[in-house]
Amino acid sequence: MVEIIIPVGPNDKLEWVKRSVNSALLQSVDKVIIYDNSERADIYNFFQELKDKLVYIKDKRMTKVNMARLRNKMLSLASDKYVIMLDSDVVIPKNYSNNIINKLERGVAYTWIHYAYSEEEIEKPLSISENNPNLGCAGLNLEVIKRIGYFDERYERDEDVWLYAKLKKTGYKVEPAEGRCLHLNKVHARLNLSSSVAEARRNLWRSKYDIMLMFDGLTDFTFLTGYSYYGSYYILAILSVIFHPLTFLYLPLIGYGVYYYKGPKKYLLNLIPGLSLAISFPYGLGYNLIQKLK
Repeated sequence: MVEIIIPVGPNDKLEWVKRSVNSALLQSVDKVIIYDNSERADIYNFFQELKDKLVYIKDKRMTKVNMARLRNKMLSLASDKYVIMLDSDVVIPKNYSNNIINKLERGVAYTWIHYAYSEEEIEKPLSISENNPNLGCAGLNLEVIKRIGYFDERYERDEDVWLYAKLKKTGYKVEPAEGRCLHLNKVHARLNLSSSVAEARRNLWRSKYDIMLMFDGLTDFTFLTGYSYYGSYYILAILSVIFHPLTFLYLPLIGYGVYYYKGPKKYLLNLIPGLSLAISFPYGLGYNLIQKLK
């Protein structure tokens, strides 16, 4: 038995919601559940048209967005062993739920399908270094999630990384499924300068969750590579002031970045949020130290 649960919030685009929900209804699952806390008439009216095809749950709008708490509310609606979480701005291609179900049936506790940001990218194979867990197109073994006490609600905006690290630390299998889901919201795609700068602004506070993982003993090496790589830009700049010839070390540093991102444009669009993440490390450390002292 498998259920798909889709959260719908106040800022969601109705057209995206329609595409996401319709893609869920095409999957080979037992039930599609909508958790709607948007308090919007247009979204409510849309779901009234589909009331015979899905389970519709209406709730009050959250006064403060806490994605971990939202995930817990969603899971409280589930009754089957396996749950597929699908965000309302994500389209899951037909039959791709089977890719998730196959992973769960083979003993994986948390599996996800990576994102594509265009129709052409959906069939793009995963690269060896690609490991970006998400909960926008993912499958969970609900029995395992109950064992670990559901989501830690302190991780308000980094609940996917927390779940990955928590399950891996506890000894459960976590790995991606084949294929890609279409992410209609391109805000995280870093396709142009404006989206890159917007991501950089978000990264100024993300470090508090990464440091929280360290304090909780859940740090995964995979998620520290960004800090080490982009942090080296700042370290090298300081050392170069003391000893000028070290400036030449930027050549292999930049060269690796261009190689990794497969071109100078994509490298530059990822460099901006990467530098932002690295420079926010002191903020994340200070935040967590203050929380520990309270």
